[in-house]
Amino acid sequence: MNVTLIPVEGKKKIVSISTLDQAKRIVCEYSYNSPIQVLVLMDGSFMLMDEEGKLKGLEINARATEIAHENNLLYPSDFIVGDVILVDDVDEFDSLPDE
Repeated sequence: MNVTLIPVEGKKKIVSISTLDQAKRIVCEYSYNSPIQVLVLMDGSFMLMDEEGKLKGLEINARATEIAHENNLLYPSDFIVGDVILVDDVDEFDSLPDE
C-alpha cells in the first residue's frame, strides 16, 4: 500500500509498505523496539510516529506538527518529532500483515 512519508528534512513523498514492520522501521528508524503512536486526523486518516521520539531527542517535524495543530490534536505549545507516516486507507492498513 502507498502511504505519505513526511520526513523531518526534505519534501513529503509517497512510499510503499507491505507490512506493519515496514511502517515501524520508517518511523522508528533509530530504535526498532520503540512503540508507535497513532494520531487520528479529522478526515479519518491517521499519522504514525515514534512514541519515544522526544525522549530520543529527535528533531522537530514542522510539517507534521502543523498538520496535528490544524486537526486540534496537540496543545498549542506541543510539537511532533521525527519522520512520520500519513495513512489514508485505514482499512487497507488494518489488513497488512505484521511481517
